[in-house]
Amino acid sequence: MHNKKFWVYLTIFITLNTFLFIYLLLFNATVPFSKFDYTVNAHHYFTDQRINGGGFNLLRALGQYDAQWYLKIANEGYPKNPIDTNLSDKSELDGMSYAFFPFYPLVLSMVNFPIKNSDLAAFLLANLLMLANFVSLFILIRNLSSENNAFKTIFLLFFFPFSIFYRSYFTEGLFLLLLVWFSYYVINKRWLLSALFLSLLLVTRPNGIILAPLFLFFLGKAYLYKEITMRTFLDSFVVSILPFIGWLTLCFLYTGNAFYWFTIQSSWNITQHGAFPLLHTISTLFHFFSLSWHQFHSSKIDVLTIVIVGIMLFCSRKKLKPELWLISLLLWLTPLLTKDTMSFTRYQIISFPLFMYLSQITNRTTYGILLSIFCSGLFFLSLFFVNWYWVG
Repeated sequence: MHNKKFWVYLTIFITLNTFLFIYLLLFNATVPFSKFDYTVNAHHYFTDQRINGGGFNLLRALGQYDAQWYLKIANEGYPKNPIDTNLSDKSELDGMSYAFFPFYPLVLSMVNFPIKNSDLAAFLLANLLMLANFVSLFILIRNLSSENNAFKTIFLLFFFPFSIFYRSYFTEGLFLLLLVWFSYYVINKRWLLSALFLSLLLVTRPNGIILAPLFLFFLGKAYLYKEITMRTFLDSFVVSILPFIGWLTLCFLYTGNAFYWFTIQSSWNITQHGAFPLLHTISTLFHFFSLSWHQFHSSKIDVLTIVIVGIMLFCSRKKLKPELWLISLLLWLTPLLTKDTMSFTRYQIISFPLFMYLSQITNRTTYGILLSIFCSGLFFLSLFFVNWYWVG
């Protein structure tokens, strides 16, 4: 990167992230520690010592909610012969591990191998992924648009209020990195490389699965237009599914059910909102004014995000590359069809084409206002996040 402007913006990016961490160290006590959420609503693999009257530990405090499952899997792997598939107390500590896909904990365990400190390894990995995503988004968007739009997009995405999850020990950072390069190679018709990144997306989180039919559509189209041979088609298809077959095999060997992960997730989803998530979501939309602004399963913030993203998708359909627009459309539809509205806002932070669209339609003034609002929201929300409040 022999580009002075790039290094200037990267320095600003690192400085702002460092300032956020310092801010959390200095001001975390301005929001009280949520003993109720910590005790009742969360799984803990590592104990946050504040529950016992101890002090604040930034690395431990960033490992909220699902992050604890990933830390556990990275350290212990998946349990063999889990007890049962319902949400009893036993399965909450046993088979529920299979609800979380293996690639992120695998990478985390590799980073932790020389370090021997799970919190530190996870913190380092989160920050390395942010840097890798900065570079990757810059390359992709510069090639599609301009350097200016690349920088604008990156800062909007990583300083969006819910982007605190990129700094925690969730799959968002890894998924975004894989998604960017999957998109890059699909757009450039590099099918084997795009298949490789898709294959890793499929074992990073469940909503990566929805990208497989889209990839097959693009791959089939390339074959029909004689852009590739049948050999390339078959090779790309095989590469795209190999890690997922490995995941199914592990599930079968450990549980006797190749789709145990799906059984666990379905059991949890049905317990929360019945067998038809979309009907529950529609009902939630109609009851918007009776919802709390933010809570576990039915919040105004997530409903507003559903509507706003839907409007953005409609407005951006002619401004974004078709491949990118379709990816964002699928990332919007998947949780609507498979879950309730819980965490919908968090799910959308990986939909980087939406942030590209925002960078395209804002001038210097409106961009500055929007980024200021985003940054203020991030700093505000982060205080609640590190104190064990559910924020997404």
